[in-house]
Amino acid sequence: MYYNSNVEDIIFIISGILLLPALIFAIVAQFRVMGAFNRYSQYSSTSGETGGSVARRLLDQNGCTHVSLELSAGHLSDHYDPRTKTVRLSQDVFHSSSLAALGVAAHEVGHAIQDHTGYAPLRLRNSIIRSTRLVNMLILPLIMIGFLGLFLTPWLISEDFFFWFIIALCVMYGISAVINIITLPTEYDASRRAKRLLEEDGSIRDQEEKEGVASVLNAAALTYVAALVISLVWFMRFLAIAISIGRNR
Repeated sequence: MYYNSNVEDIIFIISGILLLPALIFAIVAQFRVMGAFNRYSQYSSTSGETGGSVARRLLDQNGCTHVSLELSAGHLSDHYDPRTKTVRLSQDVFHSSSLAALGVAAHEVGHAIQDHTGYAPLRLRNSIIRSTRLVNMLILPLIMIGFLGLFLTPWLISEDFFFWFIIALCVMYGISAVINIITLPTEYDASRRAKRLLEEDGSIRDQEEKEGVASVLNAAALTYVAALVISLVWFMRFLAIAISIGRNR
């Protein structure tokens, strides 16, 4: 018996098969980050320095004296802001001398150094995010509406409106996937820099400390891989729906 499958059917089936594993992977990745951070928050570095003091010294040593260092509210809210040239560290990192704190602090310093040296993937990522700021603001509410729309739309609004709504979601998930693809090398490079900076600076001094820092940073990197996988799966899913609706219009 011969069955002529349309491309949208194949894409929809593949995305459906991948969706649950992708969601499980994302949950596992998040638990790994929390587990690694909580575990190595219990191990103090032999140097006894805090994440804040190490971050400031590493910034100064690498030509980033112009970069500010501030406290950030919230748990694991650490980030580098390229607009204001500011490294922001959470309380758990800024005031702690744990291996987890040093790893996170050095990672954010890595982003500041990337910005200072004109690291191409970071510049590209920042440019895309600036140009798609409205998309980033709308994507979460549209995702929620999209879930409801898949079940309720046929009874509430016209097919034409639903078609363009699906197209919009497809575009937004596509943009999200592109940003995540560009983010991966940026994050991995920042972690690589962090490990090297801490070792060369003497902030971590033996193999056990190196392994602890690496565990925290490697776990964090998985969350970006998970974000990429999820955005790609949902892009495929909405693309298949859009092709199917477009074919029958």
